[in-house]
Amino acid sequence: MIDSIKSVNFLDLAVILAYLLMLTGVGIYLTRFNKNVDDFFKGGGKIPWWISGLSTFVAGFSAFMFVGAAGFTYKHGAGAIILFTSAVWGYGLGYLVYAVRWRRSRLSSPMEFLTRRFSQGTTYYYTLLSIVPSIMGLGLGIYILCIFVASALGIMGVTVDLGFMTLTGLEVSMIVTGVVMLIYTSAGGLWAVVITDSLQFFVILIVSFLVFPLTFYTLGDSWNLLVGFQRLIAEAPPDYTNLSDIFRQPMFYVAYFFSTLIGYNAAWHIGQRYYSVPTEGDAKKMAILCAVLSLVLPFLWIAPTMAARVMFPDMALLWPQLAEPSEGSFVTLALTLLPNGLIGLTLSAILAATMTSIDTQLNYLASILVRDVYVKLRGTVTGSEPGAREQLTTGRITAFSLGILAIITAILVQRTKGVFDFALMYYSWFGPSMFTPVMLGLVYKKTPSWSAIASATAGLVVIFIVNVLVDVTPYQYEVNIFGGVGVATIVFFFTSLWKEKDPAILKAHDAFAKDLATPAVDEHLRWSGNALSSYRIVGVLTIAIGVVVIALGFVPASMAVHAITLVCGAGTAFLGWLMMWYFRRQSRLLNVQETSGKGGTNAADH
Repeated sequence: MIDSIKSVNFLDLAVILAYLLMLTGVGIYLTRFNKNVDDFFKGGGKIPWWISGLSTFVAGFSAFMFVGAAGFTYKHGAGAIILFTSAVWGYGLGYLVYAVRWRRSRLSSPMEFLTRRFSQGTTYYYTLLSIVPSIMGLGLGIYILCIFVASALGIMGVTVDLGFMTLTGLEVSMIVTGVVMLIYTSAGGLWAVVITDSLQFFVILIVSFLVFPLTFYTLGDSWNLLVGFQRLIAEAPPDYTNLSDIFRQPMFYVAYFFSTLIGYNAAWHIGQRYYSVPTEGDAKKMAILCAVLSLVLPFLWIAPTMAARVMFPDMALLWPQLAEPSEGSFVTLALTLLPNGLIGLTLSAILAATMTSIDTQLNYLASILVRDVYVKLRGTVTGSEPGAREQLTTGRITAFSLGILAIITAILVQRTKGVFDFALMYYSWFGPSMFTPVMLGLVYKKTPSWSAIASATAGLVVIFIVNVLVDVTPYQYEVNIFGGVGVATIVFFFTSLWKEKDPAILKAHDAFAKDLATPAVDEHLRWSGNALSSYRIVGVLTIAIGVVVIALGFVPASMAVHAITLVCGAGTAFLGWLMMWYFRRQSRLLNVQETSGKGGTNAADH
């Protein structure tokens, strides 16, 4: 089996290059969608729910799903099913509570919520706490991705002498990857993010549908998938295919569950997606779509990785350069089972997963710095806020600058050992304490303007004290989650004993409460120009992806690979055709309405 592992060739590189060029081209093309800063940061509130839903779903993934999560699955077995499908509960809570509240909040940037619900000072405080770890997260995402890509491409040990400095192959891959993301994110804004995310979803799905059946056909040495499953159960380590790992470390699973509930309802990119669709009904549809995908699709990645434990029992022999060799399990399957060309598609899927996570962070971080900091400070200092065109230009410059900092961070992480571990610890300190007041503030309105600062700070202080004074190393994740959430929650509700006295803040709080009680039903936005055009753009590009996959189906390989590849390619192209058909149908209907005088737009509650 080890002898059948392939290396990347010219065809794979061509597929990856074509994919990167497609993303860059989409970003440049979508600059025309951004007439003002509202379009750039929230798509003008016109993004179709299914596009926003696909974007939201894949934004929760990165190379982590194919690398980190694969490593956990390879080592721990079936417990990963419970862990990595837990997002369904987060999105379920979103459907019941948070999707509608985010849409009714009528925001222009995620942290505007903090200003409206609490105070402008709260926004500044959260910005101070958020920007540095977020930039580190961007850099670490690029770093983790490119460690694997550079290894797969065989350029890890290559050096490039530029005269004034020398770069390793890993650093070159980080720069190239980062620049591509910079171009399409800083040019196309949220429209570019959600549309490219939708395309990335289809690429990831194709690879998953290829690897899943081929893994069990190979494991069973038969066209019968059931034989492969039977061999997995028979030859896996004891308790590997049951849920015993949950009972070995129950508090870890419970902590992860709470983290999921918070992350999938209070994280800034989640709120941004919910308020960027036309109606609150669309926001709920988004939540349902994401919940279904989160329940079903992870099995396509988890089951093959479990099978890899039987097929490749010694990952350290295959990936000695990786700190955690088990994290190479999923891509080892791809390098073994797929022909060249489709291997390039797999690497593109991993690029897609990570780029989705990073471009989302770039956009909402830029929106925070421009809408919540620059505009407010400019108004305070000069007495007048910058115009829409200046805000749009500043937004692009900010997104580009953040991306540059992320690339630099990725290079620094690679050159200074230990930063990665420090960053992970840093995030576990901050996330639970900071987002608990956001989650509570959307449903409970009787706390004063300083309650978020007080509760977040209390959680951070307690976590810091415990981590410094007590050795909690084996349970640091659990302590940080339970400590951050528990302390922040107690302090948040305790602050309700004090009543807000500032008339201006009380007025702002009342206005926000009124918005939360007022349905958001901007139906007229659903078929406005950009919204309808997005169907055509996604449709054309999805057809193109399907055609490329069909072409790759004729690369020399086994009959099973040919059959599955052609079916995946044809299915993808058909989905693209359906989008094009729907676009043409709706365009004709709108033209008829406009001709008959029934297509006027109404002033709607935005």
